[in-house]
Amino acid sequence: MAESSLSGVGSGIDTSALISGLVNADSGRLNALKTKQTSTNSAISTLSDISTSLGTLQTAVTALSTASGVGSFAGTSSSPAIAISTTGNAQPGAYSMNVTQLAKAQRTYSNTYAAANTALGQDGTLSIQVGTGTPTSINIAGTDTLDQVASKINSAGGRVSASVFYDGSAYRLQISGLDTGKDNALTFTQSGLDLGLNVTANTVQKAQNSIVNIDGFDVQRSTNQVVGAISGVTLALTATTTAPVDVTVAADSKGLATKIQSIVTAYNSVLSKVNSAAGKGATKAGNSELASDSTLRGITNRLSSALQTVNGSGKYNTLGSVGLSLQRDGTLSLDTAKLNAAVSADPSAVTALFAGTSSTSSGAMGSLTSAIKAYNQTGTGLLTQRQTDLQNRVKTMTNSVNREQDRLDRYQVLLQKQFTAMDTTVTANNSNMSYLSRLYSSSSG
Repeated sequence: MAESSLSGVGSGIDTSALISGLVNADSGRLNALKTKQTSTNSAISTLSDISTSLGTLQTAVTALSTASGVGSFAGTSSSPAIAISTTGNAQPGAYSMNVTQLAKAQRTYSNTYAAANTALGQDGTLSIQVGTGTPTSINIAGTDTLDQVASKINSAGGRVSASVFYDGSAYRLQISGLDTGKDNALTFTQSGLDLGLNVTANTVQKAQNSIVNIDGFDVQRSTNQVVGAISGVTLALTATTTAPVDVTVAADSKGLATKIQSIVTAYNSVLSKVNSAAGKGATKAGNSELASDSTLRGITNRLSSALQTVNGSGKYNTLGSVGLSLQRDGTLSLDTAKLNAAVSADPSAVTALFAGTSSTSSGAMGSLTSAIKAYNQTGTGLLTQRQTDLQNRVKTMTNSVNREQDRLDRYQVLLQKQFTAMDTTVTANNSNMSYLSRLYSSSSG
């Protein structure tokens, strides 16, 4: 509320300061509510941050929730003519290969012309068909130049490109297919004109498939990317070969270790944030609203329990048996040497441990996913519900703050009225006293 600048004119008392002091003295409940409100909002932000970290952990867990995700394989090639990449569907194997043909797109030239910017004097329609697709028709006027014909072809929207080629003495129109493979051969139909596109010698490169011989079997593809011949393997053909190329696919524990390390990092981040928020040992809670919070403690307890779940039978039936284990301080760590040994000894058992089998279980990653969803599932997760509860408390506190502020505002207005009345009375009394003093002095005289 605005305070009068003429405070205490009659009484000589600084009523503005007095009113401010009285209001402040009665503001204890309002200040406590605001402090509680700030602390609760901070707690909500902290829980949101933990929820985000749980989401990151879930992403890392999902990457190892399937057999293809766990199965990390690396391919090697003895020649740069065949580059190899693998996915989780790959299986160990060795192959001998020869690239006998690369996939190519058709390239055809027109007859020669003296200039590229002189009218061709041919009036008609050029139709270009790619494979068995719908032909694209280009109307050509007698005034069109070679440059203009190329531009019209490029603007027609077909899967071809056109340009003008100059060999030093004459100009030609070049038309190239945009897609490799014999099924993308170009067919030209010239009505009312003849640019020489159907002259056999003018097609300098025919559309053809790639051919790679794998252990005596020819494999053809329309591109130079050979997918599906070997499960989980992509062969990128870059050149034909004159000698056999040795290609091998082997288990790659390094790739698996990278994925597992992502889980380690994400898990330890969640643990650190929970301990910082709720407090642990000598570490005080970062927020009084979350001190020793049962929901937060439940997260770490549930996750650590899931990490120690036994999956299946045999030597490799716990995450600890493959090098992923909890330390004394609760953090997660990976022993890569132990993981490498397990992958080398029994890769199938390691895959089953992480991803489970369709007939028995969803594996360790399934257990972790269930634990994460129990707290982080939108709408039903315990952490989500805790956030909602705190948000509702903030709304209630906001209403209480507004009501308390209204009460203090009314109290301040009341004090201002009372002190204004007092000042008015004192001013009147002082005036009367001055009058009486003058009257008394006059009578005495």
